Amino acid sequence: MKLVDKQILRELVGPFLFGVAAFTSVFFAGAYLLKLTNWVMSGMPLITAVWIVVLLLPSIIVYTLPMSTLLAVLLGMGRLSGDSEVVALYACGISFYRIAAPIIGVGLVVSGVSVALNELIAPQAYERSQQIQAEVLKQAAPAAQPFTVRDDATNSLIFVKGGMDSRRGVLRNVTITQFAGEKPALVLYADHAVWAGITDQSKKYRWSLYDGWSQIVGTDSAAIQTFSEFQTRDVEIGKGPRQFSLYQRSLQRDADKMSFAELSELVAYLKAHPDRPQDQIRRLEVDRWNKLALPLSSLVFAMLAAPLGVRPHRAGSSVGFGLSILVIFIYWMLWHYTSALAIQGHIPPATGAFLADVVGVGAAAALMRRTAG
Repeated sequence: MKLVDKQILRELVGPFLFGVAAFTSVFFAGAYLLKLTNWVMSGMPLITAVWIVVLLLPSIIVYTLPMSTLLAVLLGMGRLSGDSEVVALYACGISFYRIAAPIIGVGLVVSGVSVALNELIAPQAYERSQQIQAEVLKQAAPAAQPFTVRDDATNSLIFVKGGMDSRRGVLRNVTITQFAGEKPALVLYADHAVWAGITDQSKKYRWSLYDGWSQIVGTDSAAIQTFSEFQTRDVEIGKGPRQFSLYQRSLQRDADKMSFAELSELVAYLKAHPDRPQDQIRRLEVDRWNKLALPLSSLVFAMLAAPLGVRPHRAGSSVGFGLSILVIFIYWMLWHYTSALAIQGHIPPATGAFLADVVGVGAAAALMRRTAG
């Protein structure tokens, strides 16, 4: 039986690699090629452009692996079926389910690789590509972008104009407005704020403000108290550098480049301390579950393609291409529709993310049963 598995897997390798190269090229050309061309024409070194391409590939390949799996199984099974090799296997007493076993195994492996890319490689690689682009193009790095955060724990509004360095625990050009009820009571400004918890975890919610001033508002006194680089003022903020960094990235609409773990942490915090409309929080939660639902589609596509690839007559590769496009179109339409329903609050976020996969597994089970019968 190992010989049968090797033969089937051998038929999948070539189309799979071709699919990864073809689909990734199309995705990359549509999203980044024009930008990179303009950057190179503007003076960006070619080696830097190539390195940016390498860093962007993991976040693109996550989307193209399921498509490549579908194409590979359709073409591989189509060739085996067209050359009557499937009929020969049936004649030897090998069932369709046994033929499909290595295909399902491939789907599982590709799904696992996709999860690993999503969690361990793609977010860090994408962030590094953004940093390189900012350095070369003389733009503000993503971490230097301004953002505003509401801290319900201290009833404060924190505006970080100069961005942050999450590794060193530093916020730049910080304005903190503390409220008494609904009215502002105290305004503090600092050139930079340093997280005290970086050296003492017992102070994980304490920040030291440097080179700034404070002013009590809402009273007859308009006196301003200043503090210098060597006369710090400590304040309580119910967030550490990691929470600030997650907020900053989510506000920059980079949630699709965050890992499942990061999104889980962000969603949990937003549910406990909401600072934005509920539909935006639900969108982040749908994005979180999609970090697992999208890789799982590789397994779903493998299960669907196995029976669809078995055809009773010889057919060209164009049939496989056509079927793959049709299946991908139906899946993406259903996935986007259910995700939209979840964002609007009509169905739970997890349901919206996984419903397309569940429908695909059901359709695959019915097609397998029909083919095996």
